[in-house]
Amino acid sequence: MIVTREMGVTLPHTTMNSPVYLDVKNAPFRLYGFDNRFERVPAEIAKATSESVERLARTSAGGRVRFRTNSDYIVVHGDFDYTENGTTWPIAAQAGFDIYFTENSKQKFRGVFGGSKPTGQNYSENRLRFTNEMKDVTIYFPVVTAFTNMYIGLHEGCVLEEMENYKYETPVVFYGSSIVHGVGAGRASTPYPSIISRRLDCNFRNLGFGGAAKAEKPIMEYIAGLDMSVFVYDYDHNAPDTEHLEKTHYPFDKIIRDKNPELPIVMVSSPPSPQPCDRDFEGRKRVIKATYERAIKEGDTNVYFIDGQTMFDGEFADCCTVDGCHPNDLGFYRMAISIGAVVEKVIK
Repeated sequence: MIVTREMGVTLPHTTMNSPVYLDVKNAPFRLYGFDNRFERVPAEIAKATSESVERLARTSAGGRVRFRTNSDYIVVHGDFDYTENGTTWPIAAQAGFDIYFTENSKQKFRGVFGGSKPTGQNYSENRLRFTNEMKDVTIYFPVVTAFTNMYIGLHEGCVLEEMENYKYETPVVFYGSSIVHGVGAGRASTPYPSIISRRLDCNFRNLGFGGAAKAEKPIMEYIAGLDMSVFVYDYDHNAPDTEHLEKTHYPFDKIIRDKNPELPIVMVSSPPSPQPCDRDFEGRKRVIKATYERAIKEGDTNVYFIDGQTMFDGEFADCCTVDGCHPNDLGFYRMAISIGAVVEKVIK
């Protein structure tokens, strides 16, 4: 379709020379990573899980919008309620949008859109300029911002079309702590679930909840009902102690498996910390591995275990976190290689 001025919405800073702003909730845009509008989990499920999940489920980690266009510039405008604040979130990850073009079946990074500066609760115009050739565009939402609306600004008269599906359209679902959520990532697209998605051309859902992934029954039962190609659960770091992990880890597996007899399930233990601490990494790993071994004894042939303590191995292993706990982009890359190898094996 041809983008016309009449198709657009009027924003506070719209003028006759402004881009045509289009609502991403409408075709031919395709939203990924959300259950409804910009919620990663339905409000009633999030509320029943915990107060923290109720808040964090509205943050947009793993959210994407995809489309094809020959517009020679792209503008992103987002209205948001709030953004989480913390020393481990660079502004590019906290509030920036990452833009990728798909070329030869691979997504290639083309820029960060952060607005010129957030003005109140939205973004003012700042154009990223490109050629006027057709391009397949994927835009990654920020990691910790809760949006109410999002619009894409394009050149009047350009072509706008629906983008092709992912190679693996049924999503890989990742559940876990702030590490899954993406805290510590340098940009919106560098948490490990996003890297795996680009490497394998697979759709995904990021159900990471920083500090709040404790395998509560409402969230477990919600996840069990999702349409998934692979399930990765990695909430070790948020279990308050080894006893909590022991009480919840095997029941979580059973809830998922009972509703999904053929689903590949990948269990991951925490990555290492370069700082001395009293966290019982080995005890927690034993609990997770015990779930894996018990599942195999019970006849499960589609379950996998990844030892998180080995994921940062190699040169500069001590440089893989931003704060001694949360991975930085190097750490997320190494996690994506380890976890992605298993996902690649089972998704096919």
